[in-house]
This record gives sequence, C-alpha cells and structure tokens, in this order.
Amino acid sequence: MSAMAGSVDFGGQIPARPEIALSWKRSALSGVDPGDKPDTNPVIELDAADPLLRAARPVLDEIRLQITGTGVCVLLADNEGRLVGQVFDTPALERRLERLGAVVGSSLGEDRVGTNALGTPLETRQAIVVNGEEHFLERFKGLSCYGQPIIHPVTRRVEGILDMTAAAAQANPLFAPFLARAAADIERRLLEGSRMSQRRLVDAFQRVSPQRNLAVTAIGEDILLSNKVALDLLDGSDHAALRALIADLRPDQSRTVQLRLSSGNIAQVQADPVAGTDGGALFLLRPQRRMRPIPRKSAHAEAPGERIRVQLQQLRDSDQHVAICGEPGSGRTTAMRDLVGDAVTFDAATLALQGSAAWLTELGRVVATDPAVVAVENVQLLPETAIPVVAELLSVPHGPRVILTSGPVEQVSASVAAVLARCPARMQLPPLRQRGAELADIARGMLEGIAPGLGLTPRALEALRASDWPGNLSELAVVLRSAAQQRSSNRIELTDLPERYQVSSRVSRLAGRERAEREAIIAALQQCAGNKVHAAASLGISRSTLYARMRALDIDG
Repeated sequence: MSAMAGSVDFGGQIPARPEIALSWKRSALSGVDPGDKPDTNPVIELDAADPLLRAARPVLDEIRLQITGTGVCVLLADNEGRLVGQVFDTPALERRLERLGAVVGSSLGEDRVGTNALGTPLETRQAIVVNGEEHFLERFKGLSCYGQPIIHPVTRRVEGILDMTAAAAQANPLFAPFLARAAADIERRLLEGSRMSQRRLVDAFQRVSPQRNLAVTAIGEDILLSNKVALDLLDGSDHAALRALIADLRPDQSRTVQLRLSSGNIAQVQADPVAGTDGGALFLLRPQRRMRPIPRKSAHAEAPGERIRVQLQQLRDSDQHVAICGEPGSGRTTAMRDLVGDAVTFDAATLALQGSAAWLTELGRVVATDPAVVAVENVQLLPETAIPVVAELLSVPHGPRVILTSGPVEQVSASVAAVLARCPARMQLPPLRQRGAELADIARGMLEGIAPGLGLTPRALEALRASDWPGNLSELAVVLRSAAQQRSSNRIELTDLPERYQVSSRVSRLAGRERAEREAIIAALQQCAGNKVHAAASLGISRSTLYARMRALDIDG
C-alpha cells in the first residue's frame, strides 16, 4: 500500500461507504499499515480530576450494570484518542481487546491504528458505525463497533469518544441510541462541572472580607465577579491585563505585582488561581495612592495619549517649527493635521515619482507665495541632495512655520537627525505596543468612526493587547474594520478578529522557538484545510503529538 500524489492504493479493497473510504485514505496518508500492531504496554498516568473522567465515571459505572449479559464492551477515549476508560461484560472480551492492544493508555487515533470507532469520530466530529471488515487494521476486523462524540455544552469542543464494541461482523443497531443517551449524560455532567467551577469561584470571591479601598474581582472562563470598588476601578482592558497575570501560574502558585491600570492608578495586585475552576482566579487590588475611579468617558491623565493631546494643545498656540517623530502608522500625519489643519504638505515618499528636481522646484515655488505653514512628511526618505534645502527652510527669517514628520530619531541618518534638531519643538509618538493601557479607548474611538455603538468583548480586547502591532494605529484600524464586517452582534468577538490576531496573552510571551513552532503548526493546518491527520503527516509528527502541541501553544482547532 502506498500514497502517491494524493491517490491511495488499497490493493483492490475499497470500502463501499464513502465515509469509511475517506477514513481509509486518511489512515494510509498517515503511514498506517493494515498489519500494524498497537502498543500493548503504554505508559500513562491518568488524572483522576480530569473533567472528562470526573463526568464519565458514574456513567460508566451505570453502563457496567446495563450491559450485563450482552457480550459487549464500552470504551472511553479522550480528545487525543487515548483510551482512558473501559467497561466489559465478560473477561474473555477484555482479554481479547488486551491482546489487540486496546488497553488503557493506548492511542487509538486514525494516525496510529487507522479506521475505528474511537479515532474516526474524533477526526470527523460525527458518530459512526465501523463494521468488522471496515476496520483498517487486519487485527480489528473481527470486531464491530459504534462511536459517539462527547461534545462540551459550553465550549462545543470534542471532549472524548464513547465506543461500544462487540465480537461480530455487524454492529447492533441498538448501539447508537444507547451510546447517544450515555454521551448526553456525560455532556450534562460536564455542564454541571462547569457550573461547579463557577460556584467555586463565587465561594472564593465571597470569602474575602470586605475592606474599604480593596478591589476584589474573580475571573473565570465564562464568569466575572467584582465588588463595588473593583467596578469603579477596572474596565475591560484591565480585566485582560489581569487574565495575563495568571496565564503561566500553576494551580498552587500566587503572584503579587504592581500594575498600572487604564485609569492611571497604580495598584498592588495579588493573583491567586482557584482550584477546580479550569483556569479561574481571584484578584485583590490595593491602589498605591488615593484611588481615582475610572472616568467612563475615558482619558488617561498619565497615559501617552493624554500627554500627546496636551502637547498638541500647547503647540497650536505657538509659531515654533515642530518635528513629529514616530514609527510608521503611529499617527504622525494625524498629529500634524491636528496641529495645523490643512497646511500645504509635501511628502518625501512621492519624491521618487516626481523626481528630485521637480519636487524641490515645487517646494520653492510654494514657499515663495509666503504660506503661513508648510509641512514636509517622511523627511527620513529625503535624498542627501534635498536635505540642505529643507534645513535652509527652517532658517529663513520670517518664513513659514515648518512642520516635519519623520521616523524615530534613533533610526534616521545623521543628516536627517541634524535637520530634526533644528526644530525647537519635538513630539515623539509612542508605538501602539507601548500603549496597552490605552488600547481599549483607542479601539473605542476608532470603532465610533467605523460603526457607532460597536464594542469589543474582553477576550477580543485581550487578544488585541497581546499583539505586537508593527503597523501601529494604521494596522489596528485595518483589523477593526475587518472585524466589524465579520461580527454578528453589536460587540466584536474574539472569533471576529482576523485569525492571526486571535492570540492570547500567554501566546504573546512564548519564546522564539515556541512561537516559530506555533506558526509552523498553524501554517500546516491552513495548508491542509484543517485536516489534522494530513497536517501532522506534513510536520512529521503523530496526531496525538499535534493535539498536545496545539493545546500547549493555544491553537484552536
């Protein structure tokens, strides 16, 4: 058997059912051979507190009584295809499956053992019957089975697979309704577990003794609790910052840091994970000075944006030459227009199209008309022959007021830096990555211009804060316009953002090697249209390893 140029040779044996034929093809492309033998002695440590096992245990105990005398067994696999639970009617069937390698800890994904009623439903997210001859491995052809996915009611992710197996050529049609009820029972218990997680978070929140000037908030996967002090002190961007504090903490760890909040307050924050809440945590915040409640119309008295506004206001009343410096997309042109309105503007970026001589001639002609203000943008792009002309413009007595925009001073040539130094006033615009505390207000202002009344969910805001923003404000505007077109409500969700921006704060702190690995996995999944078997094969890893790395690197799928 071989896989060549997208076609697979099954030696003349082609399953009649299309879904089984597709599974056989996936199995072959993963390198599985019909004669392969599963690992009969896997090493695995099951976590008794795992939500799936906790929810499934009482259901499996009940199934044990219900299948007495039927000659069948029920198997439970996790979302990696590992066998984590078994219930047998007879010791003989248990011994048979043990000889076949179906033991707790063994991996029964399609990439390991081909078509079967545990691995195939995991791949397709759909229930399926696999009759004896439809198994890919020869050693499984004496068994027939039915597999039913277990879908988490909240996250809608596949948490595991229930399988009913019998030593027969055809699966009993009653397998399907039996397992559907059992899976629904486990899903209900998973939901109850989520509610229990919420109750634990509420209990931790309520145990904190009320204290004046102590802000208390508890944040879980789908719950947020705050006392009155926290309501006055925190906004959505602060919640995103708090989530980032616990991204790397173990359940028994605590962290205390100083954090600048979006209101400008500095607070000492104690972050404590709450056990049994699937990543929930309790936060105690003590402001380091007299607390200022967050102004709901926003403004950050100590934030870069407010300093820029104050400086612009002061410079409007001045006749000084001004250099506005910053990275591309940081708002240089906006600041220039805010400062002087519709001034006569020359852009060095167009010089290559016009030609240096024509560009300088037009500049001289305009200056001769004695305008009040002349603006020259992107002076870092000026050729050496044009720099003296602009420098001279700054020295003309009673000449026009000159406004220059440029890249960061530390990145320009010495001759351009010398021209910028001739400006008595200089504005240094910070990059967006240094304005995380303001990002909520910046995004809110942009959205008012895109779709008035449109907002961001905390998870979407957290992802935006985790991005690097090499394109700064211009890049953010593009992202928000794209998300506004995708959204289905009056709030932009995490999934509305372009895929490369759906990044958690934990991902933003990955080391270079892990970030490269994450990007390689995402690229492979995209190239394979989301097919994890093909993606794992292209990466040279097993599908179970792919699943593990996807979880570790926070890749949805």
